[in-house]
Amino acid sequence: MFKKLIILSSMLILTNCAAPGAVFLGPSITAARTGSAYQAGLSYGSTHMIKKTKESYEKIKKTKKIVHQQIVQFNKKVKFDNIVLNNQKELFFKAVKNNFKK
Repeated sequence: MFKKLIILSSMLILTNCAAPGAVFLGPSITAARTGSAYQAGLSYGSTHMIKKTKESYEKIKKTKKIVHQQIVQFNKKVKFDNIVLNNQKELFFKAVKNNFKK
């Protein structure tokens, strides 16, 4: 019983390693069904193109998110700097006016 359990669990774990080989399963079925190598190549090429497009889209989304976060941080810094500069500007003008009065 224990041996069957180990074999079953190892088969479940090792079947996850076979997923990349399944890429060729679709085109081989197409070739066997239609007998056309061109259609099989088209099937493989379109699957590959869709996969690459999806990966690129995910990278663009991640990049967009990072850029958005940096812009928000930059805007917060600019607003803070403007507040500090406005306060310093007012203090400077008050000091100059006080010096002219003396």
